[in-house]
Amino acid sequence: MTSSVIHLHIGGAGVMIGDALWKLYEKEESDTNVKSYIYNENENNNYPLALFVDSDEQMINKVKKNQSIKYKSTSFVSGKEDASNNFCRAFNAVGKQLIEQSLDQLRKQIESIDRLDQFIITSALSGGTGSGFAALLLERISKEYGRKTQKNAFLVYPSQEMSNNIVDLYNVIYSIDLTLEDCHSVVMLDNQSMYESIDSQFGLDFVDYTLLNNLISQLISSYTGLRRFSQIDNKKLLSGLCSYDRIHYITPSYGPLATINDQIKYELNEKQLISYITKPEQRLFQNKIKPYHLSAALVHRSKGENQFFGQSDQAFQKMKIRYQESPYVLQCISQNYTVIPELAQLKQTGVFLSNDLSMLNYLEIILKKFYKVFDKRAFLHWFTGEGGGFGWVQECMSKFEYLIADYKEVQIKDNDID
Repeated sequence: MTSSVIHLHIGGAGVMIGDALWKLYEKEESDTNVKSYIYNENENNNYPLALFVDSDEQMINKVKKNQSIKYKSTSFVSGKEDASNNFCRAFNAVGKQLIEQSLDQLRKQIESIDRLDQFIITSALSGGTGSGFAALLLERISKEYGRKTQKNAFLVYPSQEMSNNIVDLYNVIYSIDLTLEDCHSVVMLDNQSMYESIDSQFGLDFVDYTLLNNLISQLISSYTGLRRFSQIDNKKLLSGLCSYDRIHYITPSYGPLATINDQIKYELNEKQLISYITKPEQRLFQNKIKPYHLSAALVHRSKGENQFFGQSDQAFQKMKIRYQESPYVLQCISQNYTVIPELAQLKQTGVFLSNDLSMLNYLEIILKKFYKVFDKRAFLHWFTGEGGGFGWVQECMSKFEYLIADYKEVQIKDNDID
């Protein structure tokens, strides 16, 4: 019996990340060994196992225009009104209009496969639909399919120094149940860190969302590629990084990236690749303090298998990791495809994933910024007016504080060990 993954692309950003991802999957299709992992195979056609949901139809219509990918009608749900960057509006008013249809479309896809392996979620917590409706949908999925069915999310968080949404702090605080209770792991990204990573490798005059979405799709493709190309149980990759149930927020790195003109420069050997991908500046979610790894893993992607990869590299040996002697290495045996014509298809790339105690710093900064806004009750009426009662936001704040306390407890335990 084969197992399959269902992708959930929620909100404008999540939908466009999904668009980039399925274009990449399409390019990889001919080399994929286990197509049924991401496709419903029927009469020599491969139909994506994906659900795109947004509160308005603009972004979804862009995805539908791609006729080369054989989406079924069950892959799309859209509304007629925007969620206005408001978690509570997306969770309540807009969510009530979309939730039953979304669950019905999802149910039809799940009934078409042998066994459900996991859900993969893409969204941005700054937006209303990406936070509020994602929270509602994951809550209902947990009830209908059980909390043991893994839900692994790739989420774009607000950057510490760059934001285009004045109420994104509210959306993040309200989303605590989504990330803490209804997801088994959360791979965290932020636009500023991704911009800086791309800029350091390309030196382009302009970096747009196309490049950011491509970067996230490369991460997810390598993750699912473990199953599709190498028949490795990829669920164990993320669950193996989470030594504590609630400490499941993962920091990713990806590289190298290169334009066609710089391809030779970035064709790295094994030692160079490991050194490159583990540099703190390559992290796609930045904290201002030095990384402190609880556990880590590296996905090495290349066409040929290398049975000695990473076994004797000094970069791994010098890396301090609390619960491992060195990061465990998994190999995705596949070419490195790209859907952006200007980018080179390098011989080998890497994804480095770390469960990192420095996440505590980010959580404390977010909560401190939120308190400054909340103490003045600034913008609170936007959320209470959409059903986000005062007690609800206080409950979310408490859960956020408990999560910070969990990180501090782990930190104290590690200090005691030292």
